[in-house]
Amino acid sequence: MRCNEPCLPLGKIMDSTASLPTEFQKHYSQAVCAPRPRDVKWKPPTEAMIWKTNFDRAMFLESDQAEIGVVVRNQASQVMAALSERIQKPNSAEILEALATRRAIQFSLELGFKQSVFEGDLEFIIKALDNEVFPSPSVGHIVKDIWSMSGLLQTKSFSYVRRQDNSVAHALAQRARFSFPVLVWMEDVPPDILRFVSTDFPSF
Repeated sequence: MRCNEPCLPLGKIMDSTASLPTEFQKHYSQAVCAPRPRDVKWKPPTEAMIWKTNFDRAMFLESDQAEIGVVVRNQASQVMAALSERIQKPNSAEILEALATRRAIQFSLELGFKQSVFEGDLEFIIKALDNEVFPSPSVGHIVKDIWSMSGLLQTKSFSYVRRQDNSVAHALAQRARFSFPVLVWMEDVPPDILRFVSTDFPSF
């Protein structure tokens, strides 16, 4: 019901509704996925590390699923691989952080990237791994898996960054909400993620 508002003629209602999906996609893309300008940029791995693996997670209250995003880049700042994955939502954000970290290490091992710095904005789990501190019991078994899998890497380190400096992995995680359960790209990213890579590197 409309009160004191203009109404469309009946003949134009179908034309108006046909444009709604396009408008939704346009506004969703701008509101959720638009990269923000920032001073701090993603930095390539040092000479001691061949690759840098960034990862993140996303979780929405209205959904029973959670999302994980991972991107691997080399010393030349080139994307070597990217992953966007949807999983069953765990019981807590802490568990999801641990699962995202474990998936990043697993992804690197699957591709043979065994000399990597793992970088994410999941402060709770990053600090626990970096300081070799056993975190809360709810994620203890997952952390044991992470430590065990980390032993298969030749060289590794864990680094915490702010969310705005982890935009590619975060965008990949958000993307999983509306795509197939698991998507992997080799030496490439999907077009809607490319602009986040470009934000990290203006000369890209």
